[in-house]
Amino acid sequence: MKKLTVLLLLISYFCSASDLTISKPILYVEGKTIYSVFNLKWSNAWKNDKNHDAIWVFSKLRQKTGEAKHISVAPDGHQVINTFKGQGSNLKVEVAKDRVGLFVFPSEDYRGDIEVTLRIQLNVADFAGVNVRNSSLDIFGVEMVMIPSGSFYLGSPNQNARQLGTFYDPNDSSNGLIKVTSENDEFEVSSSGNLYYNAREYEGDQKGKIPASYPKGVDSFYTMKYELLEGQYVHFLNSLPQPEHRTIHEEKNYSGSIELNEGTFSTDHPNRPCPFVSWNDATAYADWAGLRPMTEFEYTKAARGTEVPKGIDYPWGVDAKEHIQRLPDEAGNLVMLNGWDESALSDETKKYFGASYYWVMDLSGSLWERVITVGHENGRNFTGTHGDGMVSEQGNATNENWPKGDEGYGGIGFRGGGFYGYDREYHIFNPFSPIALRPYGGWHGGMRNVAYGTRFVRSVN
Repeated sequence: MKKLTVLLLLISYFCSASDLTISKPILYVEGKTIYSVFNLKWSNAWKNDKNHDAIWVFSKLRQKTGEAKHISVAPDGHQVINTFKGQGSNLKVEVAKDRVGLFVFPSEDYRGDIEVTLRIQLNVADFAGVNVRNSSLDIFGVEMVMIPSGSFYLGSPNQNARQLGTFYDPNDSSNGLIKVTSENDEFEVSSSGNLYYNAREYEGDQKGKIPASYPKGVDSFYTMKYELLEGQYVHFLNSLPQPEHRTIHEEKNYSGSIELNEGTFSTDHPNRPCPFVSWNDATAYADWAGLRPMTEFEYTKAARGTEVPKGIDYPWGVDAKEHIQRLPDEAGNLVMLNGWDESALSDETKKYFGASYYWVMDLSGSLWERVITVGHENGRNFTGTHGDGMVSEQGNATNENWPKGDEGYGGIGFRGGGFYGYDREYHIFNPFSPIALRPYGGWHGGMRNVAYGTRFVRSVN
């Protein structure tokens, strides 16, 4: 008997990260094999001697009930089918160990745009009991940056930074820097231990041991290239059967433009960093996307890389912020005042883009970065588990060891500074904060706010 082929043309999908687009997917069901075919395109990809960028790709099957079921990927069988204009001919597809999704990235030295057709093998078991003809597949993508393995330094040699919560080694009378050399390093937090910080109200409890299980950032991991964007959050909202628990931006304004019309969420600014995201909103997105929160240590590694700090340094490698050209316009979109685009980003120009040592964007400035703090027991107990693509019926993250955003819970903190608008004065840690400063490093601000954003990471297998 001729093999039955079921071909479903599915709803079109636009992934609104920086020039990242994913075409309308086609779902093929052929015997015992199920796979999707779609085009993936993004601008200013790279692989160099230091690191590379990547796209995290994951799938949801939307059913007529409104529920979006996460579809994991097969362990192998994925293919790059077409490349265009020579773009992406050296792409690698790497499946996550838990198969929640996969990474697509250049495997050889490259700089430029990428456009390819991908065939992604899907996990057949995830389709059990599902009426595929009454469902539609969505393919989602998030631009990521690979942070390679290696040691790095916490703290600042400038002792004035200690007044704002900087980590330091109390046994080192020279510069107090702490070198983190192993993912399994443990730190005793005390004035006689090997890590300490001054605390007033928001820096942390100055207690505890930071255990080996707390993600340090020595091992390789991926971080989102940009903060969570409004367009990404819209896709998340539109996948939830009960989105009212996660709805933000009740009316369009400078600080947020997500709105609901006839049952569908949309935004006029899909590439704008998404403000007014509470911690519970943020972790729900991370769980749904198969990512996880970032720790304080990982924030430092992503910002500073392997460099030894010589002063109160910013992620772009100098101790000054006046060079920055990437600033919010009147609508809150980040734009380059000098008209450059990211094709001009390099180690020499990163101080204009506000890009980090590894070319991660906006780790200082834009919106405050929420991180898992070492300044509270709930943060120190974080073990770095990833989201599994599924949230609760009420739209909450289900990872037990992730801190919650409820008032008084504890476990998160803030790094990097935040932009509240042009109608106020700023200072040393706002809107751009040096890497080591952590005046709110242990403050559990889980609420929604105009200057609070988020980004997520994923450990390398």
